[in-house]
Amino acid sequence: MKRISSSVFSLLLLVLFSASAFAQTRRVSGRVTVEGSGEGVASASVNVVGTSLGTYTDDQGRFTLNVPDGPVTLRVRRIGYTQKALAVPAGATDANVTLSRDVLQLETQVVTGTATTVSSVNAANAVTVVTGEKLNKVPAQTIDYALQGKVPGAIITQNSGAPGGGVQIQLRGVSTINASFQPLYVIDGVIVDNSQIANGINAITQAGGGNFGSTQDQRVNRTADLNPNDIENIQVLKGPSASSIYGSRGTNGVIIITTKQGQAGQTSLDLTQRFGTAAISNKIAIRCFTSAQEVVDANFDSTGFGAATNKCHDYQQELYGEHPFNYQTIASLRGASSGGTNFYVSGLVQHDGGLVLNDNYNKQSIRANVGQKFGGRLNLRANSEIIHSLTERGISGNDNTGINPYTNFSQTPSFLDLQRQADGSFPKGLAVNNTSNPFQNAVLIKTPEDVFRLLGSGSAVYDFISTDRQKLDFSLTGGVDSYSDHSKVISPATAYVEQVNSNPGTIVLGDANVLNATLGGVLRHQFSASAFTATTSAGFGQVRRNADIVENTGRGVFPGVTNVSTATQIFATESQDIVKSSSLFGQEEFLTLSERLFLTAGITAERTSNNGDPHKYYAYPKFSASYRLPFLPPKTDELKLRLAYGRAGNQPLSGKYTFLTNVIIDGRTGYRASTAVGLPGIKPETTSEIEGGIDWTLVSGRARLSATQFRKQTDDLLLSAALAPSTGFTSQTINGGQLVTHGTELELAMTPISTARGFEWISNTTYSSNKGKVTQLPVPGFIPASGSFGSRFGNAFIKQGQLITVVQAVNGCTALNAAGTSCPSANRVLTFVGNASPDYEMGFSNDLNFGSFHFSSLVDWRKGGLGVNLTNDYFVGGGTLADTTRAKKMLSDFAKGTDVWLENSGFVKIREMTLGYDLPSAVSSALFKGHAHNARIELSGRNLKTWTKYTGLDPEVSNFGNQPLGRFQDVTPYPPSRQWYLTVNTTF
Repeated sequence: MKRISSSVFSLLLLVLFSASAFAQTRRVSGRVTVEGSGEGVASASVNVVGTSLGTYTDDQGRFTLNVPDGPVTLRVRRIGYTQKALAVPAGATDANVTLSRDVLQLETQVVTGTATTVSSVNAANAVTVVTGEKLNKVPAQTIDYALQGKVPGAIITQNSGAPGGGVQIQLRGVSTINASFQPLYVIDGVIVDNSQIANGINAITQAGGGNFGSTQDQRVNRTADLNPNDIENIQVLKGPSASSIYGSRGTNGVIIITTKQGQAGQTSLDLTQRFGTAAISNKIAIRCFTSAQEVVDANFDSTGFGAATNKCHDYQQELYGEHPFNYQTIASLRGASSGGTNFYVSGLVQHDGGLVLNDNYNKQSIRANVGQKFGGRLNLRANSEIIHSLTERGISGNDNTGINPYTNFSQTPSFLDLQRQADGSFPKGLAVNNTSNPFQNAVLIKTPEDVFRLLGSGSAVYDFISTDRQKLDFSLTGGVDSYSDHSKVISPATAYVEQVNSNPGTIVLGDANVLNATLGGVLRHQFSASAFTATTSAGFGQVRRNADIVENTGRGVFPGVTNVSTATQIFATESQDIVKSSSLFGQEEFLTLSERLFLTAGITAERTSNNGDPHKYYAYPKFSASYRLPFLPPKTDELKLRLAYGRAGNQPLSGKYTFLTNVIIDGRTGYRASTAVGLPGIKPETTSEIEGGIDWTLVSGRARLSATQFRKQTDDLLLSAALAPSTGFTSQTINGGQLVTHGTELELAMTPISTARGFEWISNTTYSSNKGKVTQLPVPGFIPASGSFGSRFGNAFIKQGQLITVVQAVNGCTALNAAGTSCPSANRVLTFVGNASPDYEMGFSNDLNFGSFHFSSLVDWRKGGLGVNLTNDYFVGGGTLADTTRAKKMLSDFAKGTDVWLENSGFVKIREMTLGYDLPSAVSSALFKGHAHNARIELSGRNLKTWTKYTGLDPEVSNFGNQPLGRFQDVTPYPPSRQWYLTVNTTF
């Protein structure tokens, strides 16, 4: 037996080393330059085709490489440039290469595995890559805003116009009903948290009732913390066919963020200073009363009308008329040393004011990314970022106390003055609004949310073997994402809205501590031969998430006191969550037929503590193939066919355990089982996806068309099933049902004009559409728990055979009452009235460059979709809508059983626009005393214009925040704004 083992080991060593043991080599040197300018290209990779030999260029674009004797082919790549292959004859020792800029992103590296990538030329999935330059063309508060209109297949919607975030990204439609609905975020190999934690404002709005936060708290998702300026690129894996490597967290897609690293070349210091402002971009047309009789006819008290000096207050302009002074100061230092150290260090200070006095969003961050090579085998890297943000978003969304400004305005005739008086006091509001005054609330009520966050990751790559034919390396990556979210709501007893309470004065104190830890290791072997390249990888992954969220609400707090412990009544709640998961995976990639055929097969096996059996591994396989046709139509540079299949999961968030609830019997505290019984065998939802498409490059790289069709099927949906009362329980979470989604994605990139005189036009158009249907449902149809205000207005509904995003509403009447004025409830017709999701979405981006001038624009078109405009309901019912004829008809039609609140929520928006000018070198030298290499001035704007038939403030808002369904409820949101910025970019 020992002899056999020795022979196997000897054979393995022979395979690993014999291929290059006696290979004869020669040294080839050269320089890589930019086509046209002759400028050296630093950090370009130079590889010998058919081998694993390679190197990188220095800061002047020069390289030296040992290559085998005989003729070889060098492949030269650099992000932002089109790769080039150069034949080097036998005996030649010089090789100079020019690279042209890749303005259409024809060639980028896309993720195929945990530690593997492939050129987009051979990729089998439609992975969208957004570069840092494209992401930051116009300043954005968060990366979610910056991605709007740039990713085909992504519906990116803001929940409100308030500063500081609150955005949802949905990739390729709805994939779940009750499980996690957001894409997974990965930064430099570490999974990061994107939770939305309630700040407790529900305690004063009573939107959901009770003393604690609710789904209507207008929450901020934590991707708002990230600094867009630190991002090198973002890769969007849109579905399981690409994201199955992430197991039970990959169903909703994965957003992979790579931050900037140090690079060879001269150390550069980049400074960016931005100054800007904002203004309300849309308002409700509110009625202006012109006579006392008109006031009385609208059922208001006309007292004071005659004495009012201003009978037509524009409350929206008076409250939301701030033009805040916004700014961003950004600095980064980037470079590398000859000793193998590379570094990127950056800092950000940002302030964005709101439309209301005291509303704002502030962020500061410091990042340091450092890499170090030790010899030719070990490469270490450490990335870290410390972030602090402080947000005050004010009050918006649904309320039942009259505290929301739009609720108040809808019940207030225009002649009443609500602003601060000369003596510093505020008039009391009307009794119907609990005497609430929005202008006083803006001054007295505070809603700070203070977040400190640490993102840290480290990686080590060790090359065991590196020859001209094969490489064997091991990489270990780990990191943490830790943050504390400290929120407060301070509503003092001096506020009029508090004085109607039995215990005036409310304080809500929220503390959340969240930790995500990631650890993974990958062993990778690559074998290169003249006929093929095979890459084998296998590894493990571990993820742990701890969350502890505490909320204390105090009522009856003395004016001026902000300590919750002094309250007359105190209510407390806490939630704790610990999730552990571990995975094993293996993958094989095979590139052959002159690098035309690319095959991939892999599998991930994962277990998690959220499953009923935490020790059971669930398998998530993937297969893909792409083929670049050798015989091409006229004017064609490349034509690739691709096909991919993958399966991913979605962990159960609850339903495993039967929890205990507190009871008091005869004065004694005890516990009893809740009415929902746990399911010991609960398992993850599974989503399988198959996608196919073509990538077509034409006219010498001047045009690129990508077309994708996909089918996604989710099985074992997590559902709530009713139980017989005899069981002692009312419900149980089960696995069952099926959801199928079909979709189409198109992208057309072109350079219609490129002249020798320096004029260039780059155009990119995207299209996406999808429809999801419930094909199996083992429970009766139901309204999802995502939130609604009843079928009289419109709600989501889950039913077999219907679209997952269908809207159900009362819209019809079998017979009116005898007077013909209303529809008795028994005669109302409950029906499906349409689809909440858009028919399709398109994005149009254009870049024009002429000499030193640069212009870019992005237009987002969302066609169709339904929204429930409950903001209109407030003004129509309150008699304060400007169009009184329309308001009367709406009330009449509503009484007769017609749903008048459903509206087409499609729109066309100018998302971004920028005009830039590169200062002449003489001017920049004079301004910066000869230290600046270049300087650019830019004037930019975001959300500059919206065309829509929707009559609310904004067709994109969602009262219930981030959720998979029911995002079409619009209830008195924070109004949208336009933003403008003046930017100065300099490089030293």
